[in-house]
Amino acid sequence: MKNIRNAREFCFQFFFHLQLPIFQELKQQLQADGGEVELNNQINEFKQTTNSLLADNEQNFVETQVKSTLKHYAELEKLIEENLKNWKISRLSKVDHTTLLLAVNELKYTQTAPKKVIINESIEISKKFGTKESSSFINGILDNIAKKEN
Repeated sequence: MKNIRNAREFCFQFFFHLQLPIFQELKQQLQADGGEVELNNQINEFKQTTNSLLADNEQNFVETQVKSTLKHYAELEKLIEENLKNWKISRLSKVDHTTLLLAVNELKYTQTAPKKVIINESIEISKKFGTKESSSFINGILDNIAKKEN
């Protein structure tokens, strides 16, 4: 798949908003029934709200990543927590948490690009949206998980 950084950033922003307390009910609904139509409606509504433009391949990427991350949410959280040294997942910033969820999902389940690309793109997202420490933190966790997934 050609460069889809735009789609990864949109995916991050969409999933970040699902992590906010006000959207917990929606996230739970999407997780429970896998409501594909509702999920696509929510993605399209978010696209309009944020004035985002996505090519067809980017839209497909976003839908695939969000569906898969919702489906595997509990396993992803467990895998992330197992790789946090002296940290609880609840202590992570929403930015770092969201970045890790999406990246680990892509590394483990959807594998749309080589592991290095997925990790590098996630680092760039963390640089753009996270703190100055986020990128090295994300890099360390994802490197560790990627090595174990071989």
